Amino acid sequence: MRRIILIIFLTAAPLFGFSAEGLRTLPDTAEAIALAGGRLLLLDDASVVRTNPATLTDFEDTTLTVTYQGWHGKIDYAGPGGRSDSMIDPMKHLGSMYIAHPISDTLSAGLGFSAPYGLEINWPAEGAFKYSGASSVNLKTYAINPALGLKLNDKVSLGVGLDIFKSSLRIQQKFPWALVAGAPVPDGNMEFDGDGWGVGGYAAINFDLNDRHHFALTGRLPVSVDYEGDFSITNIPAPGVGLPGTPFDSEIEYPGSIGAGYAFDVSEKLSVGIDFEWTNNSSHDDLPLNIGANQALLGGNDAVIFDWEDSITFGIGAEYEWTESLTLRGGYQYADSPMSSTTWNPSIPADDRHILSVGAGYEWGLHSIDLAYSKILMGTTSVSGNLKPAFNGNYTSDWDIITLSYTRRF
Repeated sequence: MRRIILIIFLTAAPLFGFSAEGLRTLPDTAEAIALAGGRLLLLDDASVVRTNPATLTDFEDTTLTVTYQGWHGKIDYAGPGGRSDSMIDPMKHLGSMYIAHPISDTLSAGLGFSAPYGLEINWPAEGAFKYSGASSVNLKTYAINPALGLKLNDKVSLGVGLDIFKSSLRIQQKFPWALVAGAPVPDGNMEFDGDGWGVGGYAAINFDLNDRHHFALTGRLPVSVDYEGDFSITNIPAPGVGLPGTPFDSEIEYPGSIGAGYAFDVSEKLSVGIDFEWTNNSSHDDLPLNIGANQALLGGNDAVIFDWEDSITFGIGAEYEWTESLTLRGGYQYADSPMSSTTWNPSIPADDRHILSVGAGYEWGLHSIDLAYSKILMGTTSVSGNLKPAFNGNYTSDWDIITLSYTRRF
């Protein structure tokens, strides 16, 4: 078994080097995202390790799930005075791996590797946000999730897990040396680069109310990550105007959440699930930018202001067993944005979003393949009264997601 786990990990590990839009990514397996808003109780692949560890007690075999998820999208900006721009690098990539293992009739364990938070946004360095905002933001947050599930009786199961985060943050932005030197000199390139670790926990409880009705509660603690690294700036025009490099440190508190799920088995072939989640996004006060002796270069902008609000997510999903081998799925999810127009930032393209998903799973023997397609509908965001007037304008977003998962039982 250890040899099998090692081989799969080495195969899947390169997928973990990518991130996705928004600080929080979407469900990362094909079955989970196809169900969209109904995954807390309907999901039965190994990603329950992170989503709802109480469901681990349902596994009768050791189960491994490996996933690739590809995003393709665009963000277009149209501002006052005819200013416009478009995000570059439209393709984003995600991957994950989970394994669930029954230890006894009442106790199961699981382990997951995923990227639950991430951000990769690139605007033209000479574009509309030159000097006012970052041209590139790359946040990669990988989670290691050991978890346990315990069946208390035929009706109630508990699950607990750890969120062990390894995260890196890199920000790049142009700097107008000409304003400092009072002469036409080349711009500088600023780069903030740091990484850090954080630990949190989560828990879940499942209730089988009867043979057809099921209920779940989940809770997740916030995880704080302190980033430490280096700051550098190029094209320094004269000695003493700026230092070539200094230490950089920052902090992000990834929010806690509380969720509830209900599932109804309409028939032996059809099940419907409904999920609701509250997320403590107000923990995102700001992103500090501490660069020591170079702090004066930021001109008092020592942090990226978030001032986010708590948010809710709800949705519905369904699955239908078309044949013994083929299962069809579909779902809808709505999530409201924690951002206000005042603190909107083009480096974090969050907005109210509607997600429509369809998918299918095919099982043969000990193997199964799942495929899902998702469309994110965000429409046009109108920003006015922003703390940085250069960010005012209209932003139009469009995203398509393809997810492919392979599951093997042993």
